[in-house]
Amino acid sequence: METEHIYVDGEEKSADEVLTASEKYAADQGFSEQESLRLRLLSEELLGLLNGITSDDYTALFWIEGDKKVSRLHLNGKINMTSQRREELISTAKSGRNEAAVGIVGKIRDMIAVSVLRMNEELTPDVDGLMPDYFGAGSEMMMSGVGPSMAWSLNAYRNALEDGMIDLDQTGEFEKREPWDELERSVIANLADDVKVKIVGDDVEILVERSVGS
Repeated sequence: METEHIYVDGEEKSADEVLTASEKYAADQGFSEQESLRLRLLSEELLGLLNGITSDDYTALFWIEGDKKVSRLHLNGKINMTSQRREELISTAKSGRNEAAVGIVGKIRDMIAVSVLRMNEELTPDVDGLMPDYFGAGSEMMMSGVGPSMAWSLNAYRNALEDGMIDLDQTGEFEKREPWDELERSVIANLADDVKVKIVGDDVEILVERSVGS
């Protein structure tokens, strides 16, 4: 089954249409009330990945496809990000960093913004490297017929953190403890089997996968 493709642009009306489509999809699949709520929460989290990157200046299509076992939530859009906009966001923070990049969703937003700039070769030294180094562990740069692209996976990021969580001397002092705690507190990380992001130029594709009952 596949829902209609819904145009979203950061406005409340389009967000309401997404949530209505999520609830209808869950009802058509015969999901329990709890599973329907989880799908709705994932839909909200998915929209939140693009909201706020450029003061909601984006256009995208949202849809859900799947069956009674697996649901896949798609959000494909364009981000209008420039170096000037990025620098304006950073300049509003006393620390000189993007303080909105808090939590998994916030860091994914930041990764998308920085990556779009890299794809368009607009990234300046002042705004490069603002993502935490460890967050790039789930990403991969590639070349294709249309130019460079970047892919990031929540599972790859999670695996990278697990590799850094080995308590070699049994003292209870783990590397990367803070990002791991952040992951465990994340709604999207707890509800989704995986979150995949692909960026080519200013085109952003986000896929959230969830196994029913997981």
